[in-house]
Amino acid sequence: MKVKLYDLMGVKSGMNFYTDAFYKLLVEHNIQSEILSNFSHAGKKQQLPNIFVQSPVKKLLNLFLSYFKLLTTIIKLKKGDYVVILLYGVVLDIPLFLLSKLSRKVIFDIHEIVALDYKNSFFKKTLYSLYRTCPNKFIVHSDKISKALTATGFKGQILFVPLFHYESDVIYNVANIADDVKNVFEDNARHFLFFGNIRPSKGIFDLLAAAELLKDDQIKIIVAGQDIFNKILEYQETHVISSNVKLILRLINDDEMKYLFAKCDMTLLPYEDISQSAVLETAVSFKIPLLTSNINYFKTIIANFPSFGKYTETTNPAIFANSLNQFASEDIKGEFYTEADVMKFHENDKFEAFIKELKELPGGIK
Repeated sequence: MKVKLYDLMGVKSGMNFYTDAFYKLLVEHNIQSEILSNFSHAGKKQQLPNIFVQSPVKKLLNLFLSYFKLLTTIIKLKKGDYVVILLYGVVLDIPLFLLSKLSRKVIFDIHEIVALDYKNSFFKKTLYSLYRTCPNKFIVHSDKISKALTATGFKGQILFVPLFHYESDVIYNVANIADDVKNVFEDNARHFLFFGNIRPSKGIFDLLAAAELLKDDQIKIIVAGQDIFNKILEYQETHVISSNVKLILRLINDDEMKYLFAKCDMTLLPYEDISQSAVLETAVSFKIPLLTSNINYFKTIIANFPSFGKYTETTNPAIFANSLNQFASEDIKGEFYTEADVMKFHENDKFEAFIKELKELPGGIK
């Protein structure tokens, strides 16, 4: 049995760390595995071209080549082999669904369903129709995604992996870091990081509202990530963003991401809901304290690993701002990330149930 991990997103938003950890877990459980993505893994040459390039022509060509690679991979599948395709719930997924119809030995791993935020109902209806009629199996990581998948009418098999740990390499190359990232840091300031693609469900507007109430100019909130749906631009039409907020609204490369986490004092997660947070996992790798919303997912994390950070009522701007002020006035790093909590976090691996289900699939290891 061999599992091929097809990751079109790869270097975007930390998906490479997720894919790399998935690969390692499979190997640790005696499952042969291979990564097909746009990043180099374990010193091996990347298997897919990078679709996140500036040139529209090159982007389209690389996208076509990536889909063609999946096509040839599916056609060449041997008995007992499976392809796990990582999905993000975007338009790029549509050809992946169409190609998957060639084989029942394709498993979809839903990292997120970004289509939930689409204003264009055509795209949302198209994607939901593909979910509903898909004959393949799905991997999900949260009740949120499981419920969203069920809401589309999907009747197939769901493989549940509720907690999925992975560590990011903390070493970065300064030569790959642009000036707008380097210059965002100021001497004698406390820097709080909101990282990732800008989506309303991540509580970005709650954060911006709280920032307006901050009185301390030494508190700097760095918002770094692509604003795919122009949500910040829409917000600025009716609001003035606080001078405490520093915006870097573009694709952040791996080295820049590591630089931001290494330099910041705290990671902000004011999410309204969540499937699984790559940002949380990355913050843990860098041992950066967390300030989260009080949704059940984060409350459970903080309850189980109290030294990782704290949660607050992020939907109340005054309470959220007070929490930011409180952390900015304290020496926050010293009391966080006890050795016991870190060890417990990485031992709390519920991957075994997935491996059991995987081995029970046709052609699996009995």
